[in-house]
Amino acid sequence: MNDPAQTPIRCGAKTRSGVPCAKFPIEGKRRCRLYGGLSAGPRTPAGRAAISTANTKHGRYKNWRERQAKERYYMSEIKRVIREAIGVGLLHTAAQTL
Repeated sequence: MNDPAQTPIRCGAKTRSGVPCAKFPIEGKRRCRLYGGLSAGPRTPAGRAAISTANTKHGRYKNWRERQAKERYYMSEIKRVIREAIGVGLLHTAAQTL
């Protein structure tokens, strides 16, 4: 009865209560489906990209940081041009007319 070939292999991972898991492992694995025997996710970059696009719900925040950086750059350019125009005298501010 103590022959290792006769005893069925169990998962053996520790459960939350601290006892070893008694479920049978997945075919070709050492752990059951609950403790990491089922899937480790996509292995190829193409598979990861497919998962990423499948989990995207909308495009509202797509490239958000890039758009924010571009908007900040353009606003600073506009402010710079206005300051130069005021310095040269092409534009008058409300404070100068009073």
